[in-house]
Amino acid sequence: MADWAEYARVMNNSAGVVAADGATGTPEKSFCSECGRAFSREEMIQYGNSWVCAGCKPIFVQKLKEGMTVSGAMEYAGFWLRFGAKVIDWIIVGAVNMILSFAAGLIMFPALSSPNSLAAVILPFILQLFQIAIAAAYTTWFLGKYAATPGKMACGIKVVTGDGDKVSYLRAFGRYFAEMISAIILCIGYIMAAFDEQKRALHDRICDTRVIRK
Repeated sequence: MADWAEYARVMNNSAGVVAADGATGTPEKSFCSECGRAFSREEMIQYGNSWVCAGCKPIFVQKLKEGMTVSGAMEYAGFWLRFGAKVIDWIIVGAVNMILSFAAGLIMFPALSSPNSLAAVILPFILQLFQIAIAAAYTTWFLGKYAATPGKMACGIKVVTGDGDKVSYLRAFGRYFAEMISAIILCIGYIMAAFDEQKRALHDRICDTRVIRK
C-alpha cells in the first residue's frame, strides 16, 4: 500500500481538480442544480451531468424517490435552438398582428384621416396595446396549456419550472413581460442563455423557469 492516497484526492486529480491544500490551486467549483449557488465539488454529489450541494441533497433524493422530474435530469435547450423557436413565434404573432392592424386601420381610417382629431392620437396607442395583448395571450395560453408555443413545439423544446413541473398560466403570463426586460437591455437578457450552465435567459431567472428538450 505504498501508493495509497485519499479517495477524495484521487478523484479530484482524475477530474483535473486540485485539493484545497494542493500547491497548484484550489478545488473546482460547480453550481448546485437545486439552489443555484456555487460550491466546491468536494462538498457536492453528482447526478448525471449535474451537481447537488449537501444542503439540497435530502430534497434532491426525495424527489428521485417520488419519481419526479428533477432539474438535474433535464436536458437544457441551447441558445440557437431557442433562437429558432423565437423566430418562428415572431413570424406567427407578426402575421396575426399585421392582419388585425390592417382590419383595424380600415375601421379607424375616417378618424385617422383628420389631423386635428383626438382619435388620431389615441387610436394608434390603443392599437399598440392591442398588439401587445395578443402576443401576451398567445404566449400565456400556449405555455399554460402545452408548455410550449408553436415555435417551441416545432423545435422540440418546452418550458418548465425549476423543479421540472408544468408552468402555470400566471407564471407564463409573468414570463412574457419578463421577456421584455431581456429585450430592452439590448437583448443581453436573451444572450445570457448562451453562457449560463442551465441555459437560462434573464426572464428564466426572474420566473424560475427552464427551457428543455422534450
